[in-house]
Amino acid sequence: KREREREKKKKEKRKMFRAVVFGATGATGRELVSELAHSESCTSVNAVTRREIKKEDFPKVFPNISSQGVNKVKIKVVDYERLSETIGDSCTSADVAFCCLGTTQSEAGGRAGFTKVDLDYTKAAAQECKKAGSISHFALVTAAGVNRSCPRFISNYIWTKARAEEEVLSLDFPKGASIWHPGFLNRGEELASKRFTEKVAHWCGLSGLRVQDLAKSMRFYAEDLSKGKITPKAEDVIEDKQIRSMCDSA
Repeated sequence: KREREREKKKKEKRKMFRAVVFGATGATGRELVSELAHSESCTSVNAVTRREIKKEDFPKVFPNISSQGVNKVKIKVVDYERLSETIGDSCTSADVAFCCLGTTQSEAGGRAGFTKVDLDYTKAAAQECKKAGSISHFALVTAAGVNRSCPRFISNYIWTKARAEEEVLSLDFPKGASIWHPGFLNRGEELASKRFTEKVAHWCGLSGLRVQDLAKSMRFYAEDLSKGKITPKAEDVIEDKQIRSMCDSA
């Protein structure tokens, strides 16, 4: 009987996972941290940030986090320019990685700044996860319409996102990589006011995929993967329609 109980506990433990989230304070990342903190399958969340966040400020940074979920989250401060030197145990104490790093050319001060965040930082994060040896799956958020054969002169945005996907896939994680292709994102009124296209969409009454729903779908996927409900694939591209369907069926 004791042996059966031990085996049962081992099986249950194998269904659990520890998470690391890059871009943890962005529109999608902060919702994902909250979702993972709520998950019964996720035992800890390493939130990778550029600055320290005090526990009493968690509700402001992660608006939908529960008081119980707060205890699961650990802030890991890094310098992306020196990631290998500052990453610490962010990756070695995790099993599943989520990358929500992303910006726009206008916010990044031009093409070079955009490429640095969306490609260079993403590549560095994935490499550190691979180096850690404990990460079995890497989830990357890019965008709908990403085509890896698209030349840079047609769209630097698509070209950069495509190269980031290729960098992640080249690392061949044990349980593969999920590439998330959300369409136009609804980041909420507070954040929408900071980007012109989102202002226009808001004025016109248009609403995209809520970042909360994207985060929820990513959580569901990780849970199902850890429970063996999803067969690992080297590359699993999840388009906007499937993301919405995952939320609707939950």
